[in-house]
Amino acid sequence: MLKHFLLAALISIHSFSATAQTQTTARGLVEEGAAAYVKEGATAAINVWLKGSALEGNTQATSQANSLRQIEDFYGKAESYETLSESTISARTKLVFFVINYQKGPVYGRFQVYQLASGKWVSTEFKFQTEAAKILPDPMLYDRK
Repeated sequence: MLKHFLLAALISIHSFSATAQTQTTARGLVEEGAAAYVKEGATAAINVWLKGSALEGNTQATSQANSLRQIEDFYGKAESYETLSESTISARTKLVFFVINYQKGPVYGRFQVYQLASGKWVSTEFKFQTEAAKILPDPMLYDRK
């Protein structure tokens, strides 16, 4: 019985520290939401991405969940994600580019994230697009061999 309790406690501590750790980087915030999307769906992802930001509770921002559901109607279920690039705009502002891989095609994402004085990263703007050329910077679109 004690072994089961200790194992459960260790798992809980690991889960908490993994979540806390991802919020300490811009990339971590985006990846945490993408993982929630693949595992739990659009609403879970939007909640992660908006938590603590000025966009939290904004109806236009939360309606992005509906946009992701429309993409699912076309491409099928989200299967995985990949972070493509992180660009520093200023000491406290970054752009993170990533792709969500669905059963029948990709969707590209761009997040502008901002670091609060507390050190936590929050979303200040994000977009999703099925066409890479409409959201990714030119250098990311062409082979750099």
